Amino acid sequence: MPNRRFRTTGERGFLLASMICVGVGWLGDRLTSVETEIFTASAVGAYALLFVLARIAGALAARLLHRPAVSLKIATALVIAATLARVLVEAFGKPEFGAIDPDYGFGALWVFAAPLAVVILIPRLHHWEEPVGWIRRLLALVLLPVVAMYLIHRSDVWSSFYYAEYEEEDTTSEVEARADIALDYVPEDLLAMQDGLVDAQIAALAPQRPGKVDLYVVAMAGDGAEDVFRNEVELATTVFDERFGTAGRSLSLINHVDTLSQVPLATRRNLLRTIEGVGRLIDSAEDIVLVFMTSHGSEDHDWLVQLGDLSLTQIVPDDLLEAYDNAGIRWRVSIVSACYSGGYIDALASATSLVITSARADRPSFGCGTDADLTYFGRAYLAEALATHTDLVAAFESARQRVEARERADGFDPSEPQIRLGEHVGAQLARWHAGLDATVRR
Repeated sequence: MPNRRFRTTGERGFLLASMICVGVGWLGDRLTSVETEIFTASAVGAYALLFVLARIAGALAARLLHRPAVSLKIATALVIAATLARVLVEAFGKPEFGAIDPDYGFGALWVFAAPLAVVILIPRLHHWEEPVGWIRRLLALVLLPVVAMYLIHRSDVWSSFYYAEYEEEDTTSEVEARADIALDYVPEDLLAMQDGLVDAQIAALAPQRPGKVDLYVVAMAGDGAEDVFRNEVELATTVFDERFGTAGRSLSLINHVDTLSQVPLATRRNLLRTIEGVGRLIDSAEDIVLVFMTSHGSEDHDWLVQLGDLSLTQIVPDDLLEAYDNAGIRWRVSIVSACYSGGYIDALASATSLVITSARADRPSFGCGTDADLTYFGRAYLAEALATHTDLVAAFESARQRVEARERADGFDPSEPQIRLGEHVGAQLARWHAGLDATVRR
């Protein structure tokens, strides 16, 4: 009878700790969510994995200690450690630990939860001396908790209770029909309009502010046959304008039949002319230029540029490098979303450059298509990571984890998004970040 009472008490304690853990996780996700995100119960499965592994670790530890009655106590300690880790990171982990993203992956949290579990359990070592030796006690109370937390980290199933949700604006048939619409302009006339459209955008830019690090954004959508790339350019300019203060300092180059008369095309010539214009306006010693490019990509690292029957030159990494160099732009951020976009890393890398790509040089990325609203990387980085991070590097780590989890869930080989941070550009980005509005910088 005493053993049964202990077991019942232990089960109640474990259940209470589990409920508190889920509650804390939900509250943390709720407090960090934004208006565009909606509730999803998908995170429950991740918490269930935590509880199952905690019970398994507790049972194995109890066997090593020859004390079956302590199984639930050890399992409860692991759940408490996970809960405390979440609280500590939410309260004190931003921005110092910006790469730790509690919204996606118990992942990085395990480096906090594992030592917390050991700290909670170590004081119990002296209670279980005979007949159990030190090796068994250390295996039970140190190794097993660390392994359990690490397995949760490696499972890649952790997720948030809140995610951004975007409604499809068109059905597949409507989008496919739009892709086949003939251009309303004679090709020669359309191309003749481009210099005027580019110059008008540059003329409308807000001037740089002396003594302040300004960020200028150029966003490009290459393939005019799919709405997804135009969507991402529009999302990118909205995110940077609203959250990063680039309103008046952002430009777009878009290949799409709906924007022909308002927005310059995403072509090699327009890229060079636009970057040159921005270069004339900024203070190259302090201002940062960010180029976001989204389209299809080839294994030879061509960035696809197409619109109807127009004969356009594909863009390669050296074209963007030439644009930066010709314009005298020193501080550069390049974000390239395309299959095989990792081929841009080596070409653009420098001490004053941050380069981010959606895939490795030899890997495709996913999420495009006529029925897509955002690519995997575009959704993860623009819609989700930058909604809670203003550190571009920390946002990348968050997006990388999100992309990896989605690819695993869909059975795709990982695209492995890449990043290269120059040795000097980090400090300049920090100066820019420090100058952001207090309502943005968090």
